[in-house]
Amino acid sequence: MAKHRACLLGCGPRAKEHVAVYGEIDTMQMVAVCDLVEERRKDFQHRFGVEKAYDDYETMLAAEKPDVVHIVTQPSRREWECEAAAKAGARAIIVEKPMAVVPSDLEGLRRVRSSYDCEIIVNCQRRYFPQFRDGTITDIVQNKLGDLYLCRASAMGNCMGMGPHLMDLLMLFLAEAQPEAVWATAYDYHEESYFAAHRAPEHILSEYWFPGGLRVFFDCSTEALGTPGEESFWMHLHFDFLGSRGRLYLTQNKGYWYQTEGMAEPVHGESSWDTQGFGGQRDFTAAVGEWLDGGPEHLNRFAVGEAVVQALFGAYKSVLAGRRVDLPATLTDDEWHTLMTRIRKPEG
Repeated sequence: MAKHRACLLGCGPRAKEHVAVYGEIDTMQMVAVCDLVEERRKDFQHRFGVEKAYDDYETMLAAEKPDVVHIVTQPSRREWECEAAAKAGARAIIVEKPMAVVPSDLEGLRRVRSSYDCEIIVNCQRRYFPQFRDGTITDIVQNKLGDLYLCRASAMGNCMGMGPHLMDLLMLFLAEAQPEAVWATAYDYHEESYFAAHRAPEHILSEYWFPGGLRVFFDCSTEALGTPGEESFWMHLHFDFLGSRGRLYLTQNKGYWYQTEGMAEPVHGESSWDTQGFGGQRDFTAAVGEWLDGGPEHLNRFAVGEAVVQALFGAYKSVLAGRRVDLPATLTDDEWHTLMTRIRKPEG
């Protein structure tokens, strides 16, 4: 019998990936889902064999008393949604990225986490892909390339779309190091289609300084260089690491290779959303249950997600100031709005 009861809020397209993996997790059970749209929640309930479906979030929480809550909604009400789950006794709350769009969102989540006995976990499930979870890529970056001096990290999605995944993996590869300074430039802001929920500059290019002298060119833009041969912007996630003894080339969906001094041929390895996405989400979710049972800290715990958002907000601060800024730096909601007004794309 499953130990931990789980509920899900939001039966949109992303939610299916959250629920589908429960069939392979013995210690957790998805007991109920919630969505305002009747047709959508009933279709979702029947397709995935979930016992109950609700049209009211707080009613579901009170009735089901879940240990785990998945919040798979647009990133605009995270503080309220998380606090409602925490008040209902949830121990773990899984939120989709971005965990925060404006600074007050992040501050609100900090308050919720410090006020209740719960952990807020960001669904950056790529950390649980085999080559990332077992330390293969981190070992290459840290131990095989010599002294790191340059990295290019690129995503063909905006700063709140693919940017959180890009920064999350970068910090993982750098053993959770956080940047010490940033200089950034940005242009164009609008709130059409996808951008209405993932509000951020359409184009931002940042240079981060990490400990040890590593400089990272961090590119989140619909015009980023991306990964050759990819068509969907979701797959354009790409790293190049240069060190004094070698190079690592890593993509999200087209594998990786590295080569160091003395190697006649590069070593190739798998990196594939198509074949690793389901397993990554499954292991990410199972690790929540393991943590609840006294196991290791979750790789996507709140402190990790908070550092990611802080680094992205630091780039906003630099754009607004027009210079390099030391990190961590505080960005206010007023500064956020000032920046977006300044770079807003002209109508027409």
